[in-house]
Amino acid sequence: MDHPAPARRAADHRRRALPAGLRRPGADVVLLRSTAALVVVTPVVALGVALGPAAPASADPGSDCREINTADTTSTAATDPSLPLERLRIAEAQELATSISGRAPGEGVGVAVIDSGVADVQRDGTPVIPRVPPTAPRTGRLPDHARTDAVESYHGTAMASVINGREDAESGLVGIAPAARVHDLQVYDTDGDDDDLKSLTLEGVVAGLEDVVGLVGPGPDQVQIVNLSLSVPEDTEALDRAVRAVTDRGAIVVASSGNRPTDDDPGNPLGAYEPGEDNADDVWPAGYAKGDRNPLVVAVGTTTDAELEDPSDPRGVLSSAIDVVVPTYGAVAYAVNGNTCSLSGSSTSVAAAEVSGVLALLMSAYPDDTPEQTIARLESTATGGSPRGDAPPDKVLGRGIVQPVNALTSPISPGRDGALPASGTREQAVPPAPLPVPRPDVLAGTRRDAVWWGLVGGGTLVVAMLLRPVLSRRRR
Repeated sequence: MDHPAPARRAADHRRRALPAGLRRPGADVVLLRSTAALVVVTPVVALGVALGPAAPASADPGSDCREINTADTTSTAATDPSLPLERLRIAEAQELATSISGRAPGEGVGVAVIDSGVADVQRDGTPVIPRVPPTAPRTGRLPDHARTDAVESYHGTAMASVINGREDAESGLVGIAPAARVHDLQVYDTDGDDDDLKSLTLEGVVAGLEDVVGLVGPGPDQVQIVNLSLSVPEDTEALDRAVRAVTDRGAIVVASSGNRPTDDDPGNPLGAYEPGEDNADDVWPAGYAKGDRNPLVVAVGTTTDAELEDPSDPRGVLSSAIDVVVPTYGAVAYAVNGNTCSLSGSSTSVAAAEVSGVLALLMSAYPDDTPEQTIARLESTATGGSPRGDAPPDKVLGRGIVQPVNALTSPISPGRDGALPASGTREQAVPPAPLPVPRPDVLAGTRRDAVWWGLVGGGTLVVAMLLRPVLSRRRR
């Protein structure tokens, strides 16, 4: 029997019911130990953090990115602006980055996206750079881990577009660093259940990391950031070695910190919340950020919009590996058919892509900074979490919510190793206003004398009134 064409297979996936425990909106890519298969989950961290104005209710969020395939001509494009990018003040940050260095936002920075493959839908924007190993017939596909020559899953394309997607005429900004260059490394095909396609595996992630090592370097056609909007459930020597090989060459690895599934799954280590929990050892490679085991790994979490999401059902994973968090609800991305689409739910996959974009902005603004200095700018200007330094990171917020504008403008001076002066205390971008100096009071002496004369006169009057009856009796 002939297999259906890639576009037809994608349509079949869209109609196929997801396995028990899976959920479509706002999905993240997570490999769970209990099933050894790809699982899609939606995280919520009930913080109630207000980061900026919400988008108008009349705007159209467009079709869900998950529901669009390459042959889809009926999807509705998003006209709703990207809510996270508005709240992070990305438009202002892009202008600042350009004013600092004279470069376009993200220019000169390469970001490797290890994911499900990136469809080249940038059109007049920055194209995707394919990684073509000798045995791979298509772009960045690693043949042992991705079987199809087409991009089947929305995930890699959506994550790449959050990093460097061109501006859209209707919805506005899509990518945070549109001049950055994305390097595509496809390590799986689909998050669905299809015997003809391959799901995410630990071995695939390791292979992607090993393949990117040769691309890492300071040049404009090389890679300085590796985005991993995915996770695996265990720390292995092979994974540790592959991540270390990338960071030893000077690239920053940005990884999603994990999410709690929405349905019961007894075998899932990220299942029901337990008091005092810490899931840093259940989500990798984000776990390498714990205690700075690998200082160039940045683990990223997400906030929750208290106005738009239900704060009564917290499903966020608590982790001491989290370095920073960003808002992700209401993100806009590009679908595999080239239209804009919505990523409605909070997601640490999107969070990792956003932070990769912010890091690309910082690198384009300060091209002479070391990776450690770039991370110091990101973390030391974040707000709401534990200050950078000796204090352990907050298990919900890490070092805090990323503030791209402050990261670009704060007068911090980290050393080449990323250490900040004064034991890592945060410097203020604007010094506090001086206390007002009191004006000389020329009547102060007169008022003081008047008070004393008033007290003396009043006292004399009181004494006279007390003595009057006594003196009157004596006259009689």
